[in-house]
Amino acid sequence: MAGARWSQTVLVLAVVVAGCGWSARSVAGAAGTGVVVATGAVNIRSCPELGCKVLAAAPLGASLSLLGEAANGYLSVGYAGVTGYAYGLYVAPTGGPPPLFDAGATGCDRVALIFNVGIGDETSRAILDTLVAERVPATMFLMGWWAKANPDLAREMATRGFVLGTHGHDRAEPVDRSDSDQVQDLRASAAAIAAAAGVAPGPWFTPYAAAMDARVRGIVAAEGYLPVGWRVAGADYGPDATAAGVYNRIVPNVSDGSIVELHLDGPATAVSTAVALPWVVADLRAQGYRFVTIPEMAEPCR
Repeated sequence: MAGARWSQTVLVLAVVVAGCGWSARSVAGAAGTGVVVATGAVNIRSCPELGCKVLAAAPLGASLSLLGEAANGYLSVGYAGVTGYAYGLYVAPTGGPPPLFDAGATGCDRVALIFNVGIGDETSRAILDTLVAERVPATMFLMGWWAKANPDLAREMATRGFVLGTHGHDRAEPVDRSDSDQVQDLRASAAAIAAAAGVAPGPWFTPYAAAMDARVRGIVAAEGYLPVGWRVAGADYGPDATAAGVYNRIVPNVSDGSIVELHLDGPATAVSTAVALPWVVADLRAQGYRFVTIPEMAEPCR
């Protein structure tokens, strides 16, 4: 992201409040100073609710005074002479671990489907067609090399209304990269996706091969991207994936706030995920769940 200072060490604590699924430790009465991470800017609101008046917007890297925990995932903060409430997912109190967003707040019966794209086999248009026909919003995390090689498909995803994030640029595990190489890979992916799709990816990142530790999360967050994980995986990336296996790994394990990870271009996608997806959608809806995107899931439950 423009203006990001990746060389800074960013230590993040995503505060866990009742009903919130952020993967981090809970801290009683967070106080001191913090910094804005994992987003271009965080709104400072007049009360700890999404609909409250925005008093100021603190940009990526801005320093905040932390006055304590509030409610609904918000922290009481001070910034530029204003006292208000900032959503804790994007505020990094000093001394905590970097953020990992792997589940949303409970209470709204939400499920987010994410598709990591970049395995390199044939991309399933049937999955895209099912999502559109069933009006299921989903977030597509594209690898930069894939977007560059498949610009028509990348642009089609954007045109059809899918939210785009980045899955990195090249097929190498982020934990094996140096700090500077990880930054270069992240920026290269964003540029390649923007060039191919005609729109820049949003500030959301998933790691190749799920390989993401605290160091990588800190680098990604300092660049303005929210590190996204998952607790429910279709495990559909291999040649032996089946439709029944994908279904059975997802539906019994989903709960309110679940992020579900799938793929579009695995060697068995056409006979596994593409077949299972209509069953998954129908049965989760029958259980009362509604599908949302990652930016929607990252918001407080209204």
